[in-house]
Amino acid sequence: MSIELSRREFLKIVFATASATAVSGASVLWPSNAIARPVFEPVYLSVHDGYIVDPYFDYCDVCLPTFRELHSLEGLEADALKAELEQISDYFEHVVVDPDNWTIDELEEWLDTQVDMEDMGAWKAMKYTQYGPALEIYEQLAHDDANELGLILVEGCHPGSDFVGIEFHGNLAELNRGFERLGMNLVVT
Repeated sequence: MSIELSRREFLKIVFATASATAVSGASVLWPSNAIARPVFEPVYLSVHDGYIVDPYFDYCDVCLPTFRELHSLEGLEADALKAELEQISDYFEHVVVDPDNWTIDELEEWLDTQVDMEDMGAWKAMKYTQYGPALEIYEQLAHDDANELGLILVEGCHPGSDFVGIEFHGNLAELNRGFERLGMNLVVT
């Protein structure tokens, strides 16, 4: 299973949790003088209508990937790119003149076009919404840890079409203590 994280999302998680893990004593390999270093501010999420969301999310700041990025085709040589594209030919058959005899040149413009939310599956699309950070966190947790925290994965037509989100109806203080126990510098309000 491959987890897709943008570099920015990965760095946000690393920088938000590394200091909390060190100061909590969860890592015995951390230098003792590092405990005096400042701890980064936690990542703040909130519960809205029973779902964990990013309260600071703004659709205007969303930059959807290109088809090249969506299908992980960056940096491939022509032969490797052609082989990978042959596996996903259903996605672009409407772009080429002859679906059985196409060239990479025909697809260059399509590859560099930004996708629409409808071009992605529900999981990928929802990561570009206010529900995205909770989904990223849920994916990183072991199933038992997610259950212990009271996090519920909701997939399907709820509350709209192609919805995916993380539902929570428990005690926020216990949830935040659970995240701290797991070494995550995260606060849900």
